[in-house]
Parts: sequence; structure tokens; C-alpha cells
Amino acid sequence: MVLPLNKIALAVQAAKAVKRVLPDSFYEEMKKYVDTTVQSAIEKMNLVTQDKFEEQNKLLIQLREKIEALEESAANPQQQTKNELHASGDKP
Repeated sequence: MVLPLNKIALAVQAAKAVKRVLPDSFYEEMKKYVDTTVQSAIEKMNLVTQDKFEEQNKLLIQLREKIEALEESAANPQQQTKNELHASGDKP
């Protein structure tokens, strides 16, 4: 759910008004609770850093290139054999 800017501004104003009414200790406790809850939710998401993602992506590209090279080298002898058989008149 995305709120329009005017509703977001209204929510911010309401939050500020509530903060002014409540004792600072309550605000600090709620902030700690929210921070802890958000951090816990993020940890459960099993996220990786951008550096780790880029490293893994680089390895994946290298592996794909190796697989393509292996597929090509495996296909060439098969094609050569087919060409030789075809040229000699034998059936594969």
C-alpha cells in the first residue's frame, strides 16, 4: 500500500504530535523495539552484500564460459566424425 504524499505528511505530523505527548523514555524504548524488530526481519531475509553478489555473479559468468567451451569442444569431434562418415558414404 502506497500512501499519497499528503497522507504521508499527515502521518509524520501525527507521529510528531504523539512523540511530544509521550515521555522520552517511552519513545526511546519504542525506537529500540522497532530497531530490533526490523533488524531481526532483515536477518531472516538471508540477504547478501552487493560485493558478495558481484563476486558470485562473476564466478557464474566464468562457469558459463567454461561450460560453453566444453560443449563446443565436445560437439566438434562429434561433427568431425559425422562429416568423415558422410564423406566416406557410411551412415552414422
